[in-house]
Amino acid sequence: MALQSKSFGGDSRLEAAAVSDPAHILRGASGEHVSKVQRALMQLFDEANIERAELSDAKYGETTEKTVKAYKSRKGKEVINHTYQQSPDAIVGKMTMAKLDGELVEKEKDDPDYFFFKDDQKALVKDDIARAKVMVANVVARLRLVGGIGKDGGLVIMPRNYLYYETKLKILNVFHINSFREDDLPAPADVVQRLTREFSGFKGLPEQAGDISDQLGFSILLENYANLQASLDRPFRCEFYTMGTFRGSPLSFFAAFVDARNPKDETVRFTRHYFDEQIMPTQDDRAVTVAHERCHTIFRANGHPGTGDNPFCVTPHLGDPNVTSSEEALMNPYCYEWFIVAMQPAYLPRQNRNNGCGT
Repeated sequence: MALQSKSFGGDSRLEAAAVSDPAHILRGASGEHVSKVQRALMQLFDEANIERAELSDAKYGETTEKTVKAYKSRKGKEVINHTYQQSPDAIVGKMTMAKLDGELVEKEKDDPDYFFFKDDQKALVKDDIARAKVMVANVVARLRLVGGIGKDGGLVIMPRNYLYYETKLKILNVFHINSFREDDLPAPADVVQRLTREFSGFKGLPEQAGDISDQLGFSILLENYANLQASLDRPFRCEFYTMGTFRGSPLSFFAAFVDARNPKDETVRFTRHYFDEQIMPTQDDRAVTVAHERCHTIFRANGHPGTGDNPFCVTPHLGDPNVTSSEEALMNPYCYEWFIVAMQPAYLPRQNRNNGCGT
């Protein structure tokens, strides 16, 4: 019988192991099918203790073997055929596959979009997605205000205060889009004084309002953030991922990632780094990471134009000096991430001048 869980179903090697003795999985095996078994054991069995190296290499080694035996010992006759054995072995065969698959089906009933997470990990990701929605909603609201656009599409008037000019300056710094209008300038003296104090290297506001390309760029930016907000409201597949590579490429420091080469796959894969407080110390760090990965999917952006894949030590409201055009910025998920951070009510540019990497 074919495997029933979405976690295992469709994997040819797992499907074979579920019905064929020669295809059983045992020590020495490696590959994505082994990784799925390891992650299933970690999700379903509290006593699972598989070494990081085996998880990273997707290798059925000593600690995977011990975990399989412990799991089978706990399940007893459900996975041990007492007609020919009295104690559990370390083979993932037909009975073990059936049991794991059945337990995964039950897990998937409650949350059909979450795979291989322990309950506490799943709760954390759900909370982070909720936080990402709030953070992106803040951005959309600010962009609408400075653009003079109400929620219903009507016109609104935003006071020419510090918040107004600060937002437009951040748009210019991060996305290279000049949203200043002719009647914005000159700015009030007290606003200019505060911008000078808060923004490192501030040399004054642009002398001219943006041209038609800037107006178009602002419209695209607002539309993109609105689409990003909507994408976080839609269900999408989330998966805990333990292998150290994806499609043969090393994952190194990534806390989460998507299959950028396959736009039909909206899965956000979360690595162990995502749950490491030394790497992701705050909920906002995790939330903007989720938003970043959704940008890859909804904008079909399979890279980070200008920045490459290692844009360290960037102050969010200033953007990255290597991103030199609005075209690059609008296709760079890092720019969306930085701008989200810079648009939050508690963000103060002056406090983020020399804070090291990331935030």
